[in-house]
Amino acid sequence: MKSTCFKIIFWGFLLSAFVSKAQQPSKPAYQGELKDPTRAELDGEFKKRTEQQVGRLQEYIQIISDKKQSDENRDKAIKEAIKLFQPGSTVQVSSGKKGAQVVSRSVADYFRRLKALQYPQVEILFYDATYVGDYRKGADGGYYTTATFSQEFTGKDDKGNIIYQDKTTKDVDVSLQNLMDEDFYKQNQWIIKFGNIKVTETTKQAKPIN
Repeated sequence: MKSTCFKIIFWGFLLSAFVSKAQQPSKPAYQGELKDPTRAELDGEFKKRTEQQVGRLQEYIQIISDKKQSDENRDKAIKEAIKLFQPGSTVQVSSGKKGAQVVSRSVADYFRRLKALQYPQVEILFYDATYVGDYRKGADGGYYTTATFSQEFTGKDDKGNIIYQDKTTKDVDVSLQNLMDEDFYKQNQWIIKFGNIKVTETTKQAKPIN
């Protein structure tokens, strides 16, 4: 009898605790005012984060272009690379077959074409440090800057002989946006996104493949 009474009291306690917890109001989303980053934060933390973000993009580009990587890894890199950009962004490429002509492609198309390049071997190297300009505040409350990096593209035949090679300097539009009003973000959080990538200079080292 005592054992039965104990069980009834025990389960009654658990039920009461569960109901009490369920009735507690959920924690509201962040409702504070948008907090602008300080100039020290923009020149320090956020410039460093921008450099790291460019580094991630460069790693994805190398994986996507590397024919030794599995299709699974290359396709995964494409998906992750696209996430770094704002919707509607474009990437400029300089075509060796058409002299100095520069062509703009959508981000997704650029990465798909990069994976499907006709060279038996592709090597992309990045040299010099990424330069990140000063962030400036836009009319929409976001912050904007430009990051500059240089890359060396080399296309080789099956034996490793260079067929085509160029060196290109590119500017990347970068935005720092506060997503505190998004459902996923419950607090004041600044997110770095890339916009358009523009070619500023291309130096060709050899003739392109026919």
